[in-house]
Amino acid sequence: MARCTAEYAQRPETVLVHDPVPFGALGVLEDIPAGELEEHLLFREQPDTQRFVLQHRAFTKAIADAGVDCRYLMELAEESVDVRAAQYDPNLMFARDAAITLPWVPEVYLPARMAKPLRRTEVPILSAALEALGLNRLEWGGAEDAYLEGGDVVPFSRGGNRCLLIGYARRTTLAAVRRLREVLIPDLADEIFAIELAPWRMNLDGGLLPVAEDVVVAHVPSFLSTLHLDARGQRHVDLFAVLRELEVTIVETGRDASWLQQACNYLCLGDRTVIGYDMATSVLRDLRHAGINVIEIAGDELVKGRGGPRCMSRPVYRPLATAQQARP
Repeated sequence: MARCTAEYAQRPETVLVHDPVPFGALGVLEDIPAGELEEHLLFREQPDTQRFVLQHRAFTKAIADAGVDCRYLMELAEESVDVRAAQYDPNLMFARDAAITLPWVPEVYLPARMAKPLRRTEVPILSAALEALGLNRLEWGGAEDAYLEGGDVVPFSRGGNRCLLIGYARRTTLAAVRRLREVLIPDLADEIFAIELAPWRMNLDGGLLPVAEDVVVAHVPSFLSTLHLDARGQRHVDLFAVLRELEVTIVETGRDASWLQQACNYLCLGDRTVIGYDMATSVLRDLRHAGINVIEIAGDELVKGRGGPRCMSRPVYRPLATAQQARP
């Protein structure tokens, strides 16, 4: 069997990020009335560009200072895609969403299928970057209503099982989850927990994230029901009862902190180490009390795009290939 390593336990070999400012993407926000930003460009409000740049640089520096290679995805993808797409989509900064990588199958990635038309140009860009690093595309297909975003997919481990926690509601659909069961189980995963999100919740990692084997941070009311899928079929389960059986400490936060401060959203670097925004101080205190090493970064401008450090990063769990090695 392939190695089973959860996202929180596996140190990435590299992390892909994207700064939208050099491509002029934040300038697109200036053409939209403030009250219409979320509807048209998905941002909550217009960031201050200068402070945004400084905070994003601090984020990439925190990754590098932790000893993890940090790469800008457009530097890897620009020879393979039309870079003009990056000028019109500030959401490309959320490099997590357009693909899924699995720590126990480090040589492959699954392309996302974005529900929001604005974000569909992100998939070929992130795909090109991952393929430049030597990863192979795993097609999963699905019906027309099978939408999938990386922010809804969390690689987990339960009793040694290769497990995926997948949220579904606004950005990912249950049809996609069921299709992934057909494609991944039993060869590339053992089980999936399909977690129904509250209608206002955008992605799973905005409201729940395991940060260590025994620690999960969550806004518990965000989750309405859970369906367990494996090779034998499917059944309804109580997600938090499952976590309690694993003797997991649940660090709880409120709705506003999870939404406005991204209190549940962290880039996991293995060895109980995460990068998170510095705003949700009570959650950060509780995480440290539970033995989590939290590397804090300023995020009051970055968070205006409605995402956190996990959203802004796509980990790759394999040694980097040279361009010659990565392409036939």
